[in-house]
Amino acid sequence: MTSAAAFVRLLRTAPRGWAGGLLVLMILGSLTEGIGLLLLVPLLDVLGGQAEDRNPIAQHLVAALRAVGLPLSLGSLLSVFVALIVLRSLVQHARERLRASLQHRVVDTLRQRCFAGLLGAEWRWIAMGRQADHANLLLTDVSRVGVGLYFGLSLLASLATALAYVGTALALSWQMTLLAMLSGGLVFGALAGHRRAALRLGQNLGSANRALQGTIQESLAGIKLTKILGTEARHLEHFRQTTQQLRDEQLRFQASTSLSRAGFQIGGGLLLAAYLYAGLTLALTPLPELLVLVMVFARLIPLFLSAHQDYHHWLHAMPALGEAERLLDACRQAAEPDAGAGADAAHIPVPVRESIDLEGVTLRYAGRDQAALDGISLRFPARTTTAIMGPSGAGKSTLADVLTGLLTPDSGAVKVDGAEIGPARRMAWRRSVAYVPQDVFLFHDSIRANLLWGDAHATEAEMADALRRAAADFVFELPQGLATVVGDGGLRLSGGERQRIALARALLRRPSLLILDEATSALDTGNEARIRRAIEQLHGSLTAVIIGHRLPTLEHADQVVVLEAGTVKAQGSWAAVRQHTESPRHA
Repeated sequence: MTSAAAFVRLLRTAPRGWAGGLLVLMILGSLTEGIGLLLLVPLLDVLGGQAEDRNPIAQHLVAALRAVGLPLSLGSLLSVFVALIVLRSLVQHARERLRASLQHRVVDTLRQRCFAGLLGAEWRWIAMGRQADHANLLLTDVSRVGVGLYFGLSLLASLATALAYVGTALALSWQMTLLAMLSGGLVFGALAGHRRAALRLGQNLGSANRALQGTIQESLAGIKLTKILGTEARHLEHFRQTTQQLRDEQLRFQASTSLSRAGFQIGGGLLLAAYLYAGLTLALTPLPELLVLVMVFARLIPLFLSAHQDYHHWLHAMPALGEAERLLDACRQAAEPDAGAGADAAHIPVPVRESIDLEGVTLRYAGRDQAALDGISLRFPARTTTAIMGPSGAGKSTLADVLTGLLTPDSGAVKVDGAEIGPARRMAWRRSVAYVPQDVFLFHDSIRANLLWGDAHATEAEMADALRRAAADFVFELPQGLATVVGDGGLRLSGGERQRIALARALLRRPSLLILDEATSALDTGNEARIRRAIEQLHGSLTAVIIGHRLPTLEHADQVVVLEAGTVKAQGSWAAVRQHTESPRHA
């Protein structure tokens, strides 16, 4: 990936016309800068008492001024000079505002594309990845791309201004300009190693950022366990080492940047002295032109330094863009099948009128020899309750993911009322399913806001009814009621309270299929009984699948299925399979 090609690809994500408008403003700023500098030649001539300058470009400029009725006087020349400064300042202001807007728009677009790619990818691929790496890319890497884009746009502005300076210098003395360009090119070439180092350091910084993001996420999630185990010092040392690794990479880049700046400043000073000497002794340049040339070169040297630093920073950020593009490519390869012509129907739920059928469903996870589900064939009659039992690793949660449409079987089919849930119906089917897992996820927001994720248009009365049906009456006793903030992940609530709110959220969806995956495992006997009664009251209104092992919850199911090693070991009434539940391995 070349730096220029990467920069162009990034700019293509900007709104149409923005990059072109920025280029126009850069050109206008450069023209006003160049004309302003050329005006210094006749201005110095007037101050020196000379009527005309021998430079043909300056003569054309004077003729243009006279053509618009401006005399060659100190006042008129100063007025035009000040007017050009005002115009250039306004153009620069517009340029900087457009550059900032373009930068933020591109970064926001890239971040949204990455997140949209993750949302559209197959769940199996997402589950195999590392959540901390995705978080690091969305937060840190994309921000680094934004910083790199800022410096890339600054590089373009510097180059545009530099072209104005070079054009001015060529108009005054092509010999001196050629000497300056050749010597500047030598300095630029001498710093090639620093640019390669910037790219390498950018790659190292990406790895260090991912390590820190993963450490932070795992450390925060494990604080409770850390305190219980008394390993605070160990975790703190691991955090310190990871942080130090990131800081070392940042300091290496800073040292490289500082060294290249020092080299440019030293070389620039030597070159400026050489230009002045050559102009006075070799080229015999007239003093007014020489003074303007010295001014131009004095501005060009720090401008080239700025351009080099901007390029340095862009190279440092370019690996972050590569990470984002690799994620987008991976998401495209792992994208869920396009619904195609059925996309318009994706928002229409699929009711279950007869049954849900699994026919020879087999599913394997990468890196595992044993299939998670191996030739499973099951029938879930509409408006009945099915209990799924089995030891850990039997395939219960995988079966739940297949039923929700999150996982696509490697072979076999999932059918609703005899019609297969294929790509065109998958999204619509998910709108018909409500899922309450063992590890409930709640947003750091109010109870009301969390419930509205089940139905964004639910009324207060509907939310209250769902809470009562889910045995979550405790919400009405809270001082702030539905406005109560649940905390990060719901940590301000007990485990049982979180699960009851999650169940209420699921009921607000009015699902055709309700899946409870160990959803009562954290409840006490009294609340479990209340939820059992609530589920019994739902009997006949929806199809329910209950995954668990606690007898009071399962024994009233219409059918019980026992899984073991991804296969069905027993199926039928509770009495027919009771011996499996009494076995220690199924406890």
